[in-house]
Amino acid sequence: GTALGSLTQRLRAASDGMLGFQEAGQAAAIGLAKGFSPKQLEDLAQGARKASTALGRDFQDAFDRLVRGASKAEPELLDELGITLRLEDAKNKFAISLNKTAGELSLLEQKQAVNVEVQRQLEEKFISTTEAIDTQGNAVKKFGVAFNNVFVKFANLVSGPIEGLAKF
Repeated sequence: GTALGSLTQRLRAASDGMLGFQEAGQAAAIGLAKGFSPKQLEDLAQGARKASTALGRDFQDAFDRLVRGASKAEPELLDELGITLRLEDAKNKFAISLNKTAGELSLLEQKQAVNVEVQRQLEEKFISTTEAIDTQGNAVKKFGVAFNNVFVKFANLVSGPIEGLAKF
């Protein structure tokens, strides 16, 4: 029972306006289908924003890599963002926090172990270090998203009359 519209808006806010409505909606649907909680998706969006700023990378690419890398436990995708994922280490740390062994973890707990490790490294490497980084490049991305939102609204407004004229 998660409202995708609400989650979409929260992802847009977490990305500081760098996700368009369509991209945020797709990410919300995919993330929920992969077993992420809404809070985890918001945390990944914030982490992607900080990582993209620190590394000078495209936000959409960073966010996509984080969601796919964490959901599929693919170290290659995460490595591009400076996150070193060692699956066994992540499972062992998470298992210890649950008073279990790595072999006793369910599939959901194994996915959570990966997500916890990815989020820990995001916090350690980017979230605490990007406060002083100039975000001028992000302003350009935000402008592009805002322009696209206005264009879509305008296109929806004039599409009816233009369609009637075209039929005539």
